[in-house]
Amino acid sequence: MNDHSISLTAGRRPIALGACALAITWALAAGGAAAAQEVAPSDDADRTIVVTAQKREQALNDVPLSVTAFGAEQLASRGIDSTVDLANSVPGFTYTESRIGTPIYTLRGVGFNDIALGGRPTVSVYQDEAPIPFTVETRGGFLDLERVEVLAGPQGTLFGQNATGGAINLIAAKPTDVFKGSLTAGYGRFNEVTLGGFVSGPISDTLKFRLAVKSEQADGWQYSTTTGDTNGKKNLISGRFLLEWTPAEALRVNLNLNGFLDRSDNQSPQYLLARPSDPTAAASIPGLATLVVPPRNNRATDFNPGDYARDNDFLQANLRIDYDLNDQLTLTSLSSYSKYNQNQLQDLDGTPLIGLTQRTMGDIESFAQELRIAGDLTDQLYVVIGANYADDKTRERVSGDLSESTQAYAFVGLGLPPFYSFGLRHDQDITTYALFGNAEFKLTDALTLQAGVRYTNSNNRFVGCTRDIDGVTNQVFSGFHDFVRTVVLGLPALAPIPAGGCITADALQVPQLVTSRLKEDNVSWRFGADYEIADDVKVYANVSRGYKAGGYPSLAATSTAQYDPTLQESLTAYEAGLKAAFSRDFQLNAAIYHYDYRDKQLLGIVADPSFGRLLRLLNVPKSRINGAELQLAWSPVRGLDITGNASYVDSKITAPFVAEDPNGVTADFNGQAFPNSPKWQLSGDVNYEVPVSDRLNAIFGASASYRSTTNSELGRLPELVVEDYALVNLRVGLADSDKKWRLMAWMNNVGDKYYYTSATRSIDVFNRMMGAPRTFGLTFTYNFQP
Repeated sequence: MNDHSISLTAGRRPIALGACALAITWALAAGGAAAAQEVAPSDDADRTIVVTAQKREQALNDVPLSVTAFGAEQLASRGIDSTVDLANSVPGFTYTESRIGTPIYTLRGVGFNDIALGGRPTVSVYQDEAPIPFTVETRGGFLDLERVEVLAGPQGTLFGQNATGGAINLIAAKPTDVFKGSLTAGYGRFNEVTLGGFVSGPISDTLKFRLAVKSEQADGWQYSTTTGDTNGKKNLISGRFLLEWTPAEALRVNLNLNGFLDRSDNQSPQYLLARPSDPTAAASIPGLATLVVPPRNNRATDFNPGDYARDNDFLQANLRIDYDLNDQLTLTSLSSYSKYNQNQLQDLDGTPLIGLTQRTMGDIESFAQELRIAGDLTDQLYVVIGANYADDKTRERVSGDLSESTQAYAFVGLGLPPFYSFGLRHDQDITTYALFGNAEFKLTDALTLQAGVRYTNSNNRFVGCTRDIDGVTNQVFSGFHDFVRTVVLGLPALAPIPAGGCITADALQVPQLVTSRLKEDNVSWRFGADYEIADDVKVYANVSRGYKAGGYPSLAATSTAQYDPTLQESLTAYEAGLKAAFSRDFQLNAAIYHYDYRDKQLLGIVADPSFGRLLRLLNVPKSRINGAELQLAWSPVRGLDITGNASYVDSKITAPFVAEDPNGVTADFNGQAFPNSPKWQLSGDVNYEVPVSDRLNAIFGASASYRSTTNSELGRLPELVVEDYALVNLRVGLADSDKKWRLMAWMNNVGDKYYYTSATRSIDVFNRMMGAPRTFGLTFTYNFQP
């Protein structure tokens, strides 16, 4: 998990800690400190949005960082309803659905292609500054939001490690002073029914609430080319309950309870071609040689009969307490507890064969505590000083079926029978401590200097192995280990592996449960300056360093060496930028940057003499990224808003890095680009709202995005190329001039473009994760206030 929470104690009871903090701040409040000033956010143009990118409220143009922000009105008008949609609106951001359903976020070429339940991100997600520790837990976050902030570049000083690529901050809409509410209903292709809304208002003079819920239901959008069965149905229910209590002028208490229930289908990949891992065993797999490539249709795929609906749920409780120590300084306590449970089946090869099917079960439990003091020490100096504690526990259990793969026949040449299944056990207990500080000094009216530093210490304890689950795999591997020990190594045979025992073995072929510990520490930092050339025209420059924690993989390992952890990676970023509001109607932002990467973490391949291609986490010694971004917002006439984004990312490994490509062929990847890092990304949006009567406005909108060619894995294999693609979305609607209601008709992927976001190899086949086909529908929103 990310260590972006804070540390009073190592305990794991956030409600108790929050109660203690509440008691302390209530006692202080009795002294009658002055109330804090609050800045109300705006949903007009990006340049007027108030953001908390530096853990305090600032106008977007005043933040000396590359930040893309969307207010509630912009999110609604552009149809940004999930993290997936950000890929069409945020420069340099890409979203990839991994083959086991875990999202992979990449920003400016910085991403991590891990598929583990507890895989640590490089682009971390927060809700009201509280961490959502793992990307698999982020599905229900886009609910009743006030705004979304996307921070590019290392955010280690204020948000902690695991944010080397950047951070996404989801800001929930807050309780209101008067009763109000909203209801949204929608219907679209594949019988998609969306129903949601909120109700908000005061309970007493000091207590307010807000309740928001949303249900998303749809039939399966994929179909099997052999059976006609469907897959890909949507069934996601999310909710959030907020309480805002102000018992004294100086004291503010906010409780955020949020979560989701996800019963949606896991997407099936689309088969591309067969390439048996063991060609000598291909004849033992009826149907492998006659697999048919589906048509170039986003919906076409194949899968084994089964229930691919997830049984996943997430619950989070965040308690924030702010107390004004005086007119200048505020003490903030932020406690967060979350629990995620997962049980899901995945068909990983996209064929009617049981090439690789696995069920993943597990849970994640996280606690985080942050304590900080922030405010103006003088008229020129603003400081933030704080401490962090985080505790994450991940438990993952996998049962895999590869009965119709050539890998099942790995040892038949030794006179051993095939094995058809395997199990995984992976447990990680991660504790993190951090101290941080940040300062902004206004040297002159035009020139401001910034400096920040953070010390982080983490301890990761791992227990895991690949194991028998059917009473057959243990016997096969007992025979294999004995053969290697007696014939190859000249050692005595061992006792047979018991049913359910570990088959992962060390160099002497001794099967065992792997136990390991990874201790790391680091110092993140940032130095910068911004200079106001003229009113609303600012240039800035930053140099910063961030870290991503090392960790352990989740994979089928025959060798204990495959469970060796990756070390922490570091990224040093050099960035210069411009933020300019040349008039009230025209905003231009630009940035150029250079990233110096050390020990980049990568899910790679290791060539096993018995099994061929096996997964393993690797560190790339040296690499770099050069890039540039351009953003503009223009409102040439009343009601017409035009935005555009352009991003250029040139990533490269800059030192010898010898490893295996996805075919198991050893190669030096020096000079190659990172996976999932397209060189060019372009996007634009036009929205025009014009009166057609005294009470009625017409709305017309369109957006377009383009992503250039990239590759899903190192090796430059043509089968793993992700082709460039462009998408166009349209919308039209009517709205009440007082914004009491709005009716929108929309169509996404208007041209029904065939595209895919990633490609991979699954034992004997190559396949692709397809993008959504053309979808369309109606959405009606009604806002009410008694």
